[in-house]
Amino acid sequence: MDGTKPTGLLNYAGVQVMAAVGTITLDHIVDAWALALAANVDVNSLRWFMRSETFTRLRKIKGGTGLNSYVLNADATKAGALTLWGMPVTVTNRIPTGATVKAVLADFSQIAVARDLAPSVTILRERFGDQDSQAIRVVTRYDAKPVNPTAIVRLDGITL
Repeated sequence: MDGTKPTGLLNYAGVQVMAAVGTITLDHIVDAWALALAANVDVNSLRWFMRSETFTRLRKIKGGTGLNSYVLNADATKAGALTLWGMPVTVTNRIPTGATVKAVLADFSQIAVARDLAPSVTILRERFGDQDSQAIRVVTRYDAKPVNPTAIVRLDGITL
């Protein structure tokens, strides 16, 4: 954290990076999973973060020559649940595209969240007195850091 903004999952130091992925394939997903496993992750805490076009590209992969069926199928028992081989996926377009699209596989049980500033509550009456209203202002500050940075695997250089 630079004092005003969180560092962010994509910018943590010491994470494992798969550079220059290119066109993302299911093999890249397995390779990232292998890197995470080597970092002593809790597989039940693993979660994918990727842009919508990256997830859609993976879901469009069809099996074998001449086969027209998708390799990855949605779980019919979990409406709306997005997963890659049982790991939950958060699809977010807040991952910047820039020169490359990124995806992240992270074990969130190995990322610590700490409170830096205790919550303070202030009732503001002065400004709103002429409008017969009040405001409540709550201020607090948190930050997060990986306890084990290698439990985060970042895929860089994804092209679509």
